[in-house]
Amino acid sequence: MNHFSLLLFALAAFNVCSAVAVVYSKHLSRQRYAEISQSQQVIDELDVQWSQLQIEESTFSEHGLVARTARDRLGMVLPGHKGIVMITRQP
Repeated sequence: MNHFSLLLFALAAFNVCSAVAVVYSKHLSRQRYAEISQSQQVIDELDVQWSQLQIEESTFSEHGLVARTARDRLGMVLPGHKGIVMITRQP
């Protein structure tokens, strides 16, 4: 083998290795993109759940505030069984 053939073989081997490296790099890039997309979807679901929990908390805290204000400022209490009057509608 002469020097030209050896150089040609080395360049071809380098070209093949480079092509394999590019393909592998692209594969890793696509894997990371899929992981990022999946993580973003989980983040979006958690954001929705967090918003729902904040709404629920504000609803419950508002009810508690009204009940506490009625009890403290107005002296209101829940009636016992004897204090409840059932009103029925007669046709």
